[in-house]
Amino acid sequence: MKNLISVTLLMLFSTLFLAACGGGAPEGVQPMPQESPDAAPDVDGDTTPPATAAPVPDGDISSIKVLYNRIDWRENMDGTSIIRSAEELHRYYDELKAVSMNELDDDLVWRLTGEQYNDAFFAENFLVLITVSEPSGSNRHELISITDDNGVLSIHIDRLLPEIGTADMAGWLIVIELSSDNSINEADVIFTNVPQGG
Repeated sequence: MKNLISVTLLMLFSTLFLAACGGGAPEGVQPMPQESPDAAPDVDGDTTPPATAAPVPDGDISSIKVLYNRIDWRENMDGTSIIRSAEELHRYYDELKAVSMNELDDDLVWRLTGEQYNDAFFAENFLVLITVSEPSGSNRHELISITDDNGVLSIHIDRLLPEIGTADMAGWLIVIELSSDNSINEADVIFTNVPQGG
């Protein structure tokens, strides 16, 4: 009999202990969510951190026209040029043509010779021309973002690297069309290698 009373009391105390320690809420009652003591307080409104650099244009690159053109590879070809006039573009094109062994793409020639990028274009726009050397002709490029930091453009481009690439060297000319901004005087291109597949 003593054993039965002891077991009953033990079960009663166990049930009370579990209920007191949060072992379960009464039926129909939702327990309050627990927060970490380090959790930030609730704040109403926009909590987006301010941008450190003004994006061009407004961070949306979908409206930016970008052309990726394969050109002849040559040593020491990597570089960036800001072009603000048809005259500057003609000089650039003459230099590019002088080192190119193969014919340039017809669309690229049409643009670079002033048919597309003419005085009317440069009245409202400017170009950033980027030449880059690739150890494989299979590598491709994708513009990811452009930001303006006190007159210096930071241009982020992903270098898309296939799992298996060709062994030929390749040159690329990347043409970026941007709305006129006379405060821009320099461009810094940052490439990020992004393996594809596998």
